[in-house]
Amino acid sequence: MLTDNSSSSTGRSAGGPIRTTKPLKRGKACMNCRFLKIKCDGVKPVCGPCRRHPKEDECEYADGPGRSRTKALEEQVSRLEARLQELENPDSTTPSVKLHDPYAQYHETQRMSKSPPLFIPPDPAPFAPLSPFSPTSTSSSLPSGSSGSSSSPLRNIPYNSPFLGNEEPSSHLLIQNLLDKFLPHAAEFGFFLHPATFRTNALLHLPFGHHSRPTPALLSVVYLWGVHLGPSEALLVEEHAFLTRAVQHVSTDLLGTHPSRVLHTLQAQVLLAYYFFRTGRFLEAKWQTGAAVSLALGSGFHKIRSANNSTPVTLGLTQDTPVYLDPPQTNLEEGERINAFWAVFVLHKIITVALEPPSNVCGALEAPGIQIDVPWPLEVNGYLDGMLSPETRGNATVRSFLGGVQSSLPGSDSTSTLVAKASILFHRAAHLTGQWTPNMQQREFQAFAAAFQTVNRLIETFRSHLPPITKHEANDPAVRTLILIHGLTDAASIKLHGIFAYADSASKQHCLTAARNVIQCGGVNLTEVGYLNPIMGTLWMTACHVFIDEVSRLRLHQASWSDPSAPTTGGELSEEELMEHLRHGLNALSLYSEDNVLTREFYVIQIKTALLIEEIPGYQLTKVQEAFSAI
Repeated sequence: MLTDNSSSSTGRSAGGPIRTTKPLKRGKACMNCRFLKIKCDGVKPVCGPCRRHPKEDECEYADGPGRSRTKALEEQVSRLEARLQELENPDSTTPSVKLHDPYAQYHETQRMSKSPPLFIPPDPAPFAPLSPFSPTSTSSSLPSGSSGSSSSPLRNIPYNSPFLGNEEPSSHLLIQNLLDKFLPHAAEFGFFLHPATFRTNALLHLPFGHHSRPTPALLSVVYLWGVHLGPSEALLVEEHAFLTRAVQHVSTDLLGTHPSRVLHTLQAQVLLAYYFFRTGRFLEAKWQTGAAVSLALGSGFHKIRSANNSTPVTLGLTQDTPVYLDPPQTNLEEGERINAFWAVFVLHKIITVALEPPSNVCGALEAPGIQIDVPWPLEVNGYLDGMLSPETRGNATVRSFLGGVQSSLPGSDSTSTLVAKASILFHRAAHLTGQWTPNMQQREFQAFAAAFQTVNRLIETFRSHLPPITKHEANDPAVRTLILIHGLTDAASIKLHGIFAYADSASKQHCLTAARNVIQCGGVNLTEVGYLNPIMGTLWMTACHVFIDEVSRLRLHQASWSDPSAPTTGGELSEEELMEHLRHGLNALSLYSEDNVLTREFYVIQIKTALLIEEIPGYQLTKVQEAFSAI
C-alpha cells in the first residue's frame, strides 16, 4: 500500500495524472542543496527544498542564465591564481598588468646608439673665428653670401627631434668651437671645474661617455651653452634639440658608472639652472637649483674638510655593503668638490632672492641641522699650487661669517670667496626684509632691530674691503666677477634699507648711493665687458626702482606745496639727476636685452614703471617712521 510520501517519487499533482520523474544529472542541483548534500528536485526558479525551507542564500543554479555569486567567486580565484603564477615566474609568462616605463625613450636611444650618428660632418669653411665677447651680437658667423641653410652640421635634424642620438657631434671642429665659445665666460654661469683640464679631456678622441672624458650630461650642457652664446643662426635653430639631450642626460647620468658622475652631474645642474634662469624659464631654473642643492647635501660636500669629524655619507648599498663617495685622488679634485658646493650655494642664494617674494626667502641650506663646515673656496689654480694645506679645516663657515668672525683660513679673501660672501649678504638682507611688518610685537621688533644693525654693519665692513673695479681693464675676465661682487653687495644694502627709505633720510641716502654704484659698474664700458651673470638683470632692476621711487617722492612733495619754489632738503638729488641715473640703468638693461630674456623683460618693466607715480599709504608711512626711529 502506498503512503503520502509516494507523491514525491511519482510526481503526482493534485487531481493530475501520475508521472514518473528521472533523477537529476550530476551537477544540476541548486547550489544550496549541493552544499547541504540533500536531494534537489531541480525545479526552477526555486527548487522544492528551498521553497519549503527558505535560507539566507537565494536558490541559484551554476548553469543559470545569470552570473551567480559562486561563479563570480570561482572566477576571481582563477584570476588570483593566474596572477600569482605570473609573479612567481615572470620570465615564462606574459604579464597581464604592464607598468609605464618613464625611461623607455632613453632605453630606445641606448639601443639605437649602435647605428651611425645623426650628425653630418660639417665643412670647416663656414666657421669663422668665434669671438669670446660680444654680449649683444646676434649676427651669423657664416661668410657673406652664405645663408647657412646647407652648410649647418645639424640642418638634417628636425627641430622637434626628441633626441639627437646617443652620440655627440661627430665634427671635432664643431666641438672645439662650442667649447671655445663657452669657456671664456664659464665662470659667470657657475663653472667650477679647472677649465684647461676640462677642455683637454673633452677633446680627447674617445667615445662619448668614456671615463677619461667628462660625463655625457656635462658635455651636453656645455654644448648647449656654446650654441646659446654662439652667433651661428643655423645652430640656434637646433638649440631646443640640444636642450632636450642635455636634460635627458642630466636625469640619467647618476645611473652610470663614470667615476666623476656626482661632481659632473652637479656641474651640469648648475649650468642648466643658469641657462633656464637666463632664458626666462624660472620654474625649470628652480627645479635644477633644488636638484643641485639636494645632490650637494646628499653627497656630503658641505662637510668636506670639516673640523667636526663628520661620518662619511652613505650613497647607497651594494649587496648589503655601504657605498661611499670615492676619496679625491688629487688636490685639484678635492678643490673642485669644495668649489662645487660654493657654486651651488651661490646659485641657491641668487635664484631664491630673484624668484621668490621676500617672505619666502629661505631654503634647504637654512634648514635646522644643516651646518656648513666646508672651507671657503680658492681660485681653481690655487689648488694646483698647493694652497690648500692638509691641516685646513672648516667649522660653521657661514655662521661664523654672519657672526662677524674673521677667518684666517687660506682663500678667505679669494675672488670666489668674495662672491660667496656677497651672495650671503644679499640673501640675508632680503630674508630680513621679508620678516618686517608694521605691526610687530615689541619683542619681535627688538630682535629685528638687532639683526638689522648686524647685517648693516656686515655689509659696510665687507664693502670697505672690496678691491675696486677700476684697477682692471674692461676686457679683463676679473672685471665681470668684481661687477657681480659689488652689485650683490650694493643690492644687499638696497634690500635692507629700502623698506625705510620713505621715512628716514639716512636709509634713503644708503639706497641712492648703492643704486648709483650698481648702475655705474665701476665706470667700465659694458660693451667691452662681455657676458655677465644673469642676476645682474635683477640688480639693475632693483637700482632702477630706487630712482623711480625717489622721482615719485619728489613729485608728490612738490605737488603738496602751492609755491613751486618750496624748500627741499639740502643735498637731495634733483629730478633731472635722478632721471639721468635711471636712463643709465635702462641703458644697461637694454644692452643685454638682445640675447637675455631676463634683462629684456626687466627692461620693458622699467619703461612702463618709469611712467607711473607710486604713493605709499599714510598709515604705512607712519609705521615705517616709528619702526626706523626705534632702531
